[in-house]
Amino acid sequence: MKFAPSELISLKQRSYRHGLSLFLLDACGYALAISGTIAAPHLRQRIACSIVAGFWISGLVTVAHDACHQSLTPSRRLNRLLGTLAFLPALHAYSLWQYGHNHVHHLHTNRRGYDYVWEPLSLGEFQSLSWFAQLRYRFFRTFIGHFFYYGYEVWWKRRFFPRRQSVDRMKSRYWVDFLLVVAWLMTLSLVVVNTRSWVIGASIDDPTAACTPILLGVVVPFVVCSMLSSFSEFLHHTHPRVHWFNEPPQGDWTMRQVQTSVHCQFPAFMDRSMHWIMDHTAHHIQPSIPSYHLLEAQKKVESQQASEVIMYRWSLRAMLEILRCCKLYDCAAGCWTDYSGKPTSDSRFQVTLETSNDASARAA
Repeated sequence: MKFAPSELISLKQRSYRHGLSLFLLDACGYALAISGTIAAPHLRQRIACSIVAGFWISGLVTVAHDACHQSLTPSRRLNRLLGTLAFLPALHAYSLWQYGHNHVHHLHTNRRGYDYVWEPLSLGEFQSLSWFAQLRYRFFRTFIGHFFYYGYEVWWKRRFFPRRQSVDRMKSRYWVDFLLVVAWLMTLSLVVVNTRSWVIGASIDDPTAACTPILLGVVVPFVVCSMLSSFSEFLHHTHPRVHWFNEPPQGDWTMRQVQTSVHCQFPAFMDRSMHWIMDHTAHHIQPSIPSYHLLEAQKKVESQQASEVIMYRWSLRAMLEILRCCKLYDCAAGCWTDYSGKPTSDSRFQVTLETSNDASARAA
């Protein structure tokens, strides 16, 4: 049965209550965690709070993501405000994210040369790289390395400050949002240093001593959030059944989104903590569906397109197998390859994941 996107229209309804609640929950959690990095008596406790702050920032990024799609609340102005604020702890400029995510990723999903997030190279492109660039590409497609991809390839190159080569044309709002992020970064750094000084009852005149509050209150939370973004965005569109294309979108737009997006299943409490962003197929079919309706939307999609939807239950074994298979991509053959050009996306691997997923579903 052909799936009709119109069946999801009822789930596009936005709510002030839900949108504001998600923002306030994550903002308060982040504020409390940052307070812990300053006021907790023991270093281990402060480090733990710093890591937790990174998880709360990741939640704020999802809230800002909804705001960019105008799906967080019914008000465009409120979405702009909440999105801008929610992106600040992650050091993202709102308008740069909006351009790269809404106008590039969603319009050119998995189109090589356009959709740059986790874009795979062909064998020829990989071989033309310098030895260092090849090493970096290989590192990013390892289990440890894939956590560091987003911070360098996406945030630094495209979503922190405006670069002429990464946007259609330079606009004043890009610079305004960038300066807001810089102002936030400077203000937060001063606050954590001075507040820590007040807590311990002594001034922090030594630059070395001032590094610890900044490290725990600013740097570590950002790095944790960046690693989580890298992890989640890898799972969204990387899988042996996922295809990449050289040509612009053709044919059935909805089916193209179904066949290029992945639903990676996690336990319900984790899905909720990630604001259901892993229910990614439904999001790509209708980006204007709020995250708080994505679970229901994903169920509707899967009830009619079970054989087409790419879904599996996350496990370390599945993750390592995906990383092993998805190195380079051959658009002409329509398959993933290893670094020597040997095809790796075979039916055996797909059946393994699907069987595991079916068994999990029956158990549930």
